[in-house]
Amino acid sequence: MIEELYLGDSWISLEFSTDGGLPVFVKFRPYMQNFIDTGFYNQRMDVIWSYNSPNETLLPHETDLDLMEQVEEALMDVMEEDNQTILAFSFTGENERWWAWYTTDVDIAGERLNAALAGFEELPISITANTDPDWDEYNGVLEDFAE
Repeated sequence: MIEELYLGDSWISLEFSTDGGLPVFVKFRPYMQNFIDTGFYNQRMDVIWSYNSPNETLLPHETDLDLMEQVEEALMDVMEEDNQTILAFSFTGENERWWAWYTTDVDIAGERLNAALAGFEELPISITANTDPDWDEYNGVLEDFAE
């Protein structure tokens, strides 16, 4: 059933400033209601990449940013293959990139994450699993950034 859900490639990307005036980039999928409505995606896997910015903006160096994009593509190719785990949003700024993945099974998502990252050198990432059946984090992103 979940394999048949439509996962579009529509994204909204924008920049905002923190209260301290630092730039942060957010990217999110605006149309996820069909996934929310299934009731199957009750867990969120947060993957956080910590980096050291070369300047006061606390944004990643271009080399790090390029590698982050490669990693994101590899993760999406493996994890979203059959809609078992889907990327809902990401934030980049303040010395970290945070990817928020909603999943039907965090153990399977973890196995797929390891498989997707097998071709990369060790990365400065941490992974946490959270119960989020109401998609509170995602809905917060929509409330803050969707027009």
